[in-house]
Amino acid sequence: MGRKAKISAVVFVILALSCNSLRATIITIELTAEIAEVDDISGLLEGNVNVGDTITGSYTYDSAKPDSEPLETGGAYDYLSAPYGITLSAGGFVFQTDPDNVDFRIDILNNHLGQDGYVLRSYNNLPLSNGVGIEYISWQLDDYSCTALSTDALPKTPPVLEDWESIFGITIKYGPRGSSMIRAHVTSAVPEPGTVFLLGLGGLALIRRGRE
Repeated sequence: MGRKAKISAVVFVILALSCNSLRATIITIELTAEIAEVDDISGLLEGNVNVGDTITGSYTYDSAKPDSEPLETGGAYDYLSAPYGITLSAGGFVFQTDPDNVDFRIDILNNHLGQDGYVLRSYNNLPLSNGVGIEYISWQLDDYSCTALSTDALPKTPPVLEDWESIFGITIKYGPRGSSMIRAHVTSAVPEPGTVFLLGLGGLALIRRGRE
């Protein structure tokens, strides 16, 4: 087998594997946010998380997850096992879905009661390093012009922040009975590099298939 033939064979195998992977693609979206509100009267965060601080992290989901919501204008996607969930870091603390007890959900609303929506929430989370419990971690985007989405299907790409009327949406409820809260304004939502590579391979596969 010649050198060009060997290269073509390797490329074909990679593309074939990527096409199979895209049927159940694990998507990871990296987030950056600026903290806009900290309600920590009891000092559970020990003064380490403050307004203006940066939150970084990511969330992971399977883009091939079936929709469990029968409504035509709403999609509900539930995840009950790792690696799915969300992880955020701020002020030396990590706010993270419990990998051993995942209860993570993404809701997609497309012109539902006059609104588009992109909502994710993690209900079971690891306690902070100082033992403080986390009630939930969420991110919610709303668009009342109903132009941000065209379907309730789970997208393979992150929300385009400019398409949404509200991008003030990360909420972390923590402490006894969720008595304390952090809210943050998301400034960036991009695929992590491995996800970009995988989706790029999928695009090459589709181009190759179209030329055949």
